[in-house]
Formats: sequence, C-alpha cells, structure tokens
Amino acid sequence: MKHLGILFALLILGLSSCSENNSVNYNIGQRSYKLKDTERKRPLEMEVWYPTYDEPKAQTQDKKAIFKTIQSIPDANFVDGKYPLLIVSHGTGGNRFSLTWMIEKMVKKGYVVVSLGHYGNTTFNKVPREFVKWWERAIDIQFVLDRILETEDLKNYIDEEKIGGIGFSLGGYTQIALAGGLVDRTYHEGDKENKKRELPPEFPKTEEVIDFQNDSLIIASYEKYKDRVKDNRIKAFLVMAPGIGFGFHSKEQTKNISAPLLIIAGKGDTNTPIAHNALNYHKLIPTSTLHLLGDNVDHYVFLNEATEFGKGVAPHLTVDNEGVDRKQIHDEVSELTIQFFKEHL
Repeated sequence: MKHLGILFALLILGLSSCSENNSVNYNIGQRSYKLKDTERKRPLEMEVWYPTYDEPKAQTQDKKAIFKTIQSIPDANFVDGKYPLLIVSHGTGGNRFSLTWMIEKMVKKGYVVVSLGHYGNTTFNKVPREFVKWWERAIDIQFVLDRILETEDLKNYIDEEKIGGIGFSLGGYTQIALAGGLVDRTYHEGDKENKKRELPPEFPKTEEVIDFQNDSLIIASYEKYKDRVKDNRIKAFLVMAPGIGFGFHSKEQTKNISAPLLIIAGKGDTNTPIAHNALNYHKLIPTSTLHLLGDNVDHYVFLNEATEFGKGVAPHLTVDNEGVDRKQIHDEVSELTIQFFKEHL
C-alpha cells in the first residue's frame, strides 16, 4: 500500500506537470483553411498551429525567402487534450506567417495558435481602402473565432475559457479594439498628431484617388462596425509596437476595456513612435502594463529573423540598428508573453 501511495503521488505530480504544458516537448502541427465572410464578401486565410507528437520531415529553406521559417508538420495529428488558444493579428502589409517566431514558442508551450491574413492588407493582397478600415480587422478576428469554435476537427481541442490575443503594429491596435477600444477615425482641430497622419510605407501604389476622410465606403464601414469590435471571449491581450495611437485621445474610448493588456514596444520605434502610441495607450487603458525595450530597438524587430538573402533585398525590414540582436529580443519578448498568458489565461 505504501508503494501504491507513492506511485499515486508521482502520477498526480506528472499530470499536474503536463497540465502546465511546460515539461512536454511538442512538435508543431499546421493546418491551412480558406474561409469566406459572406456578409462582408471578404475571403480570409487562416493558419492553425498546434501541439503534435508527429515527427517532422527534413525541410529546406527557400533560397529566396526573406525570413527564416519554422519547422512544422502539415496536417499532423493533434495531441489529445484541451489547449488555450491564441489568435494572432499581423501588421500592415504583413501576413499570417509574419510572427512565426512567436507562434513556434507558444505552440511548444502547449498553446493552439491561429494566425490569419486580413483581407486587402497583406503582403500579396493590397487594397487601398482596406489599409484604413482598421476596425474591420477586429471583425475578421471575431469571424475566425466563430469558425474555430464551430469546426469539428478544431473545437474539441480548444479550452474556450482560455483565449488570448496577440498583435503587432496595426495588429496591436486590432487587439486593443477587441479588448474594447473604440477608435476615432476623424481629424481633430488643434491635434497636431492627427495632422501628421501618413500612409504606412507598405501602402500599395495606386492611381485611384481616395479621399480617406470623406470616402463613402470607408465611412459606411466605420458607422456599421465601429461599436462592434469588442469580443468578450478573448480574456487577455499582448500587443507589440501598437499603431493608430492618433485615433485614441480620451479615456472614454477605452472605458470598456477590462481585460489585462500587456504593451511591448521599442524606445527607438520610428514607425509607431512610443510617445503617441505605446505610451498613449498605456495612459488611457487602466488594465495595461507597459514594457519598453532599448533605445535602439525599432519597429520591425518584431518580425521574423531574416535570411542573408532577406537582409540584402529588404534591409528596412530585416536589418536592425547597431547593438540590437533580433533573436535576443524575440527571446525576451517570448518569456514576457509566456508569463503573461500563464498568469491571465
């Protein structure tokens, strides 16, 4: 009986350890889905990354790839169990593979991670109006989350009480919207920062002339969706170098945010300067925590590590300031992310 008691105690400890998802060495399964939001006539591509014990096959790096890829197993078997879910929103002109460095680390810790491509605002699908209909990105996330929780081969592996959001740049704003932040798209007299609004460098070249402030399609979208962005199913939010800070100037806009929110940004961010973005959000969101990285840490450090080819053809996205080690930054941010979701999910 004594030996049985010891064995039972060890079994309980083992189960407890597995439930923390920290001691298990998972591989990464990957499934791709093509969805269609028929209400908005909006196609959405979704990538699902998840724990598996299947063994990966040897993979070779595309010689013309700009960023390094992670090792994953297409259509692998799930490890049985219920897992916390993280939904990732990419930055302007990015895509669902832009943050695989973070996805890799979180899946290995026992999370299911979903990343999507926001229609019209991705690397290979650029539609001018979609670059400024920021609020519709939150509706994208809501639609994708609905589909995940309805899809037979996914929903059985999701703990619906443990859902978190991760976003970078415009994706950071997207998660703040999902938390309950209501953006103001209009210009305000006397607001110097609003007068300095510029289109992002990723904005597509177009001969179409669009009056973004008065365009009827943009205004109609804003009026329809601006108050529908909050999603109470998402319990905690991690945002990196969030943008669109110029659209937030009052605590009235963030009064509905009650979930914990961690903001991480580099002090040297030249795309979304912290004074008008990370610091502004932190000032307006009472549930937020702020973590600032070094003085030389710029915006694109949050993208994947680059290949040597990538550093040659796209240095503005891939080459960091002197003294900044992108991998080291990723490791630091990953540890903060792991601790944040461990505490709040």
